[in-house]
Amino acid sequence: MGYSAKGLELSDNRDTAIRFLVESALKSVASGRRDGRPKSRDAWVERLCEALMSDSETSYQTVVASALSMGISSETLYQDLFPATARRLGELWVTDHATFVQVTIGAARLQSVYQDAANVGEARHGTRLIDRTIPLGQSVLMILPEGEDHTLGAFVAADQFRRHGLWVRVAVRLTNDELVRIVGEGHFAMIGVSISREKPVENVALLIKYLKKELACCPPVVIGGRYVGSSHDIKGRTGADYIVRSAREAIELCGLASVAEFLSSDADNV
Repeated sequence: MGYSAKGLELSDNRDTAIRFLVESALKSVASGRRDGRPKSRDAWVERLCEALMSDSETSYQTVVASALSMGISSETLYQDLFPATARRLGELWVTDHATFVQVTIGAARLQSVYQDAANVGEARHGTRLIDRTIPLGQSVLMILPEGEDHTLGAFVAADQFRRHGLWVRVAVRLTNDELVRIVGEGHFAMIGVSISREKPVENVALLIKYLKKELACCPPVVIGGRYVGSSHDIKGRTGADYIVRSAREAIELCGLASVAEFLSSDADNV
């Protein structure tokens, strides 16, 4: 009996030890996955979303710095990774995988790091984004309408227009009369509206109708944002001139010039 009891105790100890080793190994693998380089664009997006919503005030900056150090250009961050991350934050909220507070904090941090990424990239790699100060004599009014809570999309779009050489003014939740006055005085070549969900659609429809009624010459109105990616007939419901999915598409549809075209034609003449 004594031998049997001793053997049972030894077996229990072995089970405990094996279980400990297995758990340690699994934790090590999980840690390695977290610390290792993401293997795809979607993995980078998930990593950045997690860092943006974390309790740490600096972990998202570490992710951005890591991406730059691994060869991801600041242009790719601006054009691809950051917009995809903004969309993913919205999806996490809609599907109840993140709270409103977490997404709000994440969006605010992303908006902040969005402004700083080009400087980080230039300092680390000597890279340089297209000069935003090149004036092509065209300007855009970017509107964030009433009922639209997500400001990041409008600021991302505004920055993309600037990098195409356009002057951009952002109007956040102004009244229809205020917008009529600004458009009438501003000589804008295009009006952009950012929509990320259903709620502001009715307000946008009323706004566009009011602008076209009150202005002697209303610039083309272009609507973009996450919500237009779904089949909601936004153009028909709002009276917008164009529905777009990128700044470049908006520029082409409105017949505006961009820095890319300017530089290309200049190079052809050399």
